[in-house]
Amino acid sequence: MTTHFTDRDERLWQRYAEDSARPLPVGTWLRTLRATLRTRRPAFRTTEEAT
Repeated sequence: MTTHFTDRDERLWQRYAEDSARPLPVGTWLRTLRATLRTRRPAFRTTEEAT
């Protein structure tokens, strides 16, 4: 089987590479990170409660 690329193949591959390289919106990323940290953080304890 001969493998050769046509111009169409190259254009499709380039479009795929450009689409997958787009970054996520920063606001969405920050909200997700903030929600994850909020659920994993242990409750804050004061020194009076610890003794």
